[in-house]
Amino acid sequence: MSAENEALKRKLRGLEGGQLRVDSLFIVRGLNIFDEHGWLFFAAASMSPPRGNFIGSYGAEFGVPKFLRVEWRDRIEMEPDGALKRGLPGAAFYGGNILGNYTVPVASRIPDALLEDKRRNGGGFRLKIRIHPDGPLIGWDLERAPGSAPDGSKFHHAGGDFQEAHIYQGKVLRKGWYIHPRTAERIETDF
Repeated sequence: MSAENEALKRKLRGLEGGQLRVDSLFIVRGLNIFDEHGWLFFAAASMSPPRGNFIGSYGAEFGVPKFLRVEWRDRIEMEPDGALKRGLPGAAFYGGNILGNYTVPVASRIPDALLEDKRRNGGGFRLKIRIHPDGPLIGWDLERAPGSAPDGSKFHHAGGDFQEAHIYQGKVLRKGWYIHPRTAERIETDF
């Protein structure tokens, strides 16, 4: 194992995967997300805002992927073994033109304070990916009991490129936000 990987393994010790949340700010088709090994981390034929999201679990060699390559297309094609014939993992989407193709770091961005708090006090790690037309946004937090976070939500150490709004009984108690991938402008949202 390389010195870089050894250091990353030490930094992320105790993190063995977690909850994966993926959503999109626009209608996206043929979404493929690959990890640093080229393995398919997530795929969706289509996602649309505001409620078109996925919540599931994931595992990764270091607890989170070192980086992710995110791509989406204008359309998808379907044929038996079509992805495999193109050198892609079997469940990957293919066809049409690739409209977005971005590689983003993940593991190196997770704050030490979050990792140390997780080791001391527990909580479920959430890796969040939001697809924006100008590139993917990466976020993270620790999930604990409802009302336990300083803002009254259940999410601690929320950070990265975006955070969802805190909504209770249909009311926005804290606006969400994201950092525009091209302009770095912080934009507030009600979702």
